[in-house]
Amino acid sequence: MYKQLPGETTSTRLEELLSPTGKVFLQIDLDANDQWIYANWIGYPTHDNVAKGAFAYLDWMQAKGRSAVLNDNRNLVGRWDNSLDWLEQHWIPYAVKKGLKYWAHLDTTGTFSADSADQLRARVRGRFEVQLFDDQAAAENWLRSKLRLKR
Repeated sequence: MYKQLPGETTSTRLEELLSPTGKVFLQIDLDANDQWIYANWIGYPTHDNVAKGAFAYLDWMQAKGRSAVLNDNRNLVGRWDNSLDWLEQHWIPYAVKKGLKYWAHLDTTGTFSADSADQLRARVRGRFEVQLFDDQAAAENWLRSKLRLKR
């Protein structure tokens, strides 16, 4: 039988989204401490996958009564800047409507995906708080600090 190690966390898988070819492109989890939604993106980000996935994790966030997302792009291959206009026009207003307050974006420094995230941050224009990270512990600590202040 597996025994959880001290400091180790677990999460609850809420949904896995599949591409038209049947490959998982997004795993949506509820954080072990039930503080935020964790969105783990995988593979090549097509516009359709970005749109479907971005709405899906916000729907779960609202359904679980949360206001924060840890968006992990470390397993993505390529850029998603072809979706930036759509994200600005549709996703950002939807995120605000669903109650998003804190969006921690986790990525690998110097990648095309990280460049896309930096461009998206500029388009949010203060409608919710955005912070970019290359370290998961730092991203989680930022979310914890923001959620602790909110209470």
